Amino acid sequence: MPNLMFRIDSIRAERYSFEPVPQLNINVNIMFSRPEKKDNNHIVGFVIKVDCTPPVASIDLKGVVVVAPLSSEEAKMLDEEFKKGIPYPLILSIYSYTLPILALISREMGIPPPLQPPQPPQQSQTKQADYHL
Repeated sequence: MPNLMFRIDSIRAERYSFEPVPQLNINVNIMFSRPEKKDNNHIVGFVIKVDCTPPVASIDLKGVVVVAPLSSEEAKMLDEEFKKGIPYPLILSIYSYTLPILALISREMGIPPPLQPPQPPQQSQTKQADYHL
């Protein structure tokens, strides 16, 4: 299980309106930069955007996660996974790490927290690395 190290670079939160709305939908988008390899580590930048419908507020959180393998076998497995894209367990780890931050900011802005985790991509059953903080 590789180690994950997070760095939050910026947080932007804005409330556009304080008018009561009958129903508020919260949309969460997670975007990733192309993974970079430095030494044996993989560095992945991410941006999480939280938007409301109707447009009442928005939150943007930018950061970086460093994925550090613990062995050479794990490094090879990670290289293969990152060639295919961002592994789903890593996406969940990023979401789990940033959720308390997003929930705190949402509460302070007076909107519900974004609790829906990202859905896994549909793919074949292959062994993936487990990640831990």
